[in-house]
Amino acid sequence: MKPRRRTGRPALTAALLACLWAAIGPLSAEGPGLDDAEIERRLRLHHTESSRVRLVLLPTAVTDRRGRIVRGLDESDFTVFEDGAPQEIRFFSSETTEPVSIAFVLDVSGSMRQLDKLQHAKEAIRYFVDNLRQGDQFALIAFADDQVDWITEFTGDRDRFLRRLDVQQGFGQTALNDAIAATPRLVDDSISGRKAIVLVTDGIDNASTMSMYRAVALARQVNVPIFTLGFLSVSAEALPRGAVETNFQVLDRVANETGGRLFAVHGPVELKEAIAFLDAELRFQYMLGYYPRRIPEQGEFRQIRLEVDRRRLSARTRSGYYANP
Repeated sequence: MKPRRRTGRPALTAALLACLWAAIGPLSAEGPGLDDAEIERRLRLHHTESSRVRLVLLPTAVTDRRGRIVRGLDESDFTVFEDGAPQEIRFFSSETTEPVSIAFVLDVSGSMRQLDKLQHAKEAIRYFVDNLRQGDQFALIAFADDQVDWITEFTGDRDRFLRRLDVQQGFGQTALNDAIAATPRLVDDSISGRKAIVLVTDGIDNASTMSMYRAVALARQVNVPIFTLGFLSVSAEALPRGAVETNFQVLDRVANETGGRLFAVHGPVELKEAIAFLDAELRFQYMLGYYPRRIPEQGEFRQIRLEVDRRRLSARTRSGYYANP
């Protein structure tokens, strides 16, 4: 699926943090008839074009057992592993004031019309935008059938953004996997600095041309965390144990692989709680950096594991990176 844009690509700014960031390049054509295992093998070997990373930067969220953001940690509280080998942390900071650019990716397929899910999704985005700070930017991307369209590109014009949001109507089928694969590249190419994707959907895929496995593999090529708001038809508490994970397998995995988080919501109370957690997480992050002890080969995938050396806390960041010479 080829995503469509409504306006030209903005010029990229040469911010210092963006220069340090691990930039991930376009994916080579895979060709027809490849199964998921072969796709993964090629991604891990030589068919991924990306940047060899000198300083690997890891935007990181730390939460307690109740999912609340944890502040006040220092470098000594973290341990970074690359392909199982411990790494020396050479850069550390905590981010609290830097503006953030958020791309809201809205599912406008026909299934979102049911139970007023589309209206609830609009209200969630509107509430989020109302609470953004000066200097923040926001964009709206909509997807349905085989379309992934910019509704408005990154802007600080709240009124214009909300007008464009309000007129969106549900239609067609849901190509969720295709949207997950296409959107990170659009966002990464459009703006530099801190950025995140907030994907709002009911998680029902009935029209994608690619598998979940391939969509996740493509999404993790770009260093843009994806946070997902997944609308449930009934409360999570009323579902059998494990049903949420099954229903939202794609959303959960893509969030985990990219350093984001899945929020499964039903009704206004759960929605407001999810937005509050999401806003807090976007506002405060730790940034860790290290130089790999072993220089990666071209196209090699390096698995990252980050541990927090305190009990009952968990750290979340991207799952790894690909390298080029």
